[in-house]
Amino acid sequence: MSKNKIKPIRQKIDAIDHQILKLIQRRGSLAQKIGKLKSLMSSNTSFYKPNREAEILRDISKLNDGPISENKINHIFKEIISSCLSLEEELTIAYLGPEGTHSEGAVIQHFGSSPIRSPRSTIEDVFHQVRTGSANFGVVPVENSSEGVVNATLNSLADEEIKICGETYLPIHHQLASAKKFKLEDTQIVASHPQALGQCSKWLDANLPNAKRETTSSTAEAAKLSKAHPKTLCIVSSLAINKYKLHHYQKDIEDFSGNNTRFLVIGNIAIEQTKKDKTSLLIQTDNQPGALIKILEPFNKRKINLERIETRPSRESLNAHNFFIDSSGHYKDVKLKQVIANLRELGASVRILGSYPSDS
Repeated sequence: MSKNKIKPIRQKIDAIDHQILKLIQRRGSLAQKIGKLKSLMSSNTSFYKPNREAEILRDISKLNDGPISENKINHIFKEIISSCLSLEEELTIAYLGPEGTHSEGAVIQHFGSSPIRSPRSTIEDVFHQVRTGSANFGVVPVENSSEGVVNATLNSLADEEIKICGETYLPIHHQLASAKKFKLEDTQIVASHPQALGQCSKWLDANLPNAKRETTSSTAEAAKLSKAHPKTLCIVSSLAINKYKLHHYQKDIEDFSGNNTRFLVIGNIAIEQTKKDKTSLLIQTDNQPGALIKILEPFNKRKINLERIETRPSRESLNAHNFFIDSSGHYKDVKLKQVIANLRELGASVRILGSYPSDS
């Protein structure tokens, strides 16, 4: 009896699948038409529009009433958008490699799986690839919820005339693995990137207190080290487990369940306003008492929320400080334009690093 009930339901699913396929292909055809029209207007303009994509995903999320979760629906539509965009333009995305790192996971989460992924050995090289046009965009880590900011990214933002075009928050889950299976009590070395080792330190203290901790340039390099040395475990991403065909010992060994890393999308295009934006500013002031209070007052006066403030000495002058500030809003918004004007009247140097759709 149950088989007789299941069959007609499966037939309905098959019919829906056929409809979905036709609609996706129809969407692809419309994307191609838009691409042809855009190419007639300007051959040098990128077809990728983060503001347009953000609004599509936000509208879809509002319409979603289950049973599939919002995150999974976003992932499905991200892949559809990515596939359709690939019909108009082939994007190359540079990221901090090698393959199998969380940075690659951030690229896939933000851009989908269609673009060409170009792993680079350093964050500085990711910026170089974007600056020279070898890559359309770059994805770089800027801050982890438990380990703090990534200095190389902040330095590159200060040194390079590259725009922030977007952001994505990637939940960071660390997997304990090895190239060959052995008993955990026989472990001699646990290898990983310093950030990963730091984010799993409590788990390692409790479960592998006698194992030596060895740092590598990336979690993917830790996987390669495990292949070369017996009795060596590695802490890696789920992506690396599959890519390097590792034996999986323990899932999600990070100390904090809400562990996430914020990644920035960098490029050479200005992003138009959406209904929910974020602006990153680099503000430089003289190193004197009250400098921070002075530059915060214009934001407070107009009730503009500040989402992050990072202070560091200027690399250009011994007598100046740099403030990296993320504020709500777009630099074209009236209130934020007034804030920027006020800051410059106070004698501060203000650089707009980018306005982009907020993912927080």
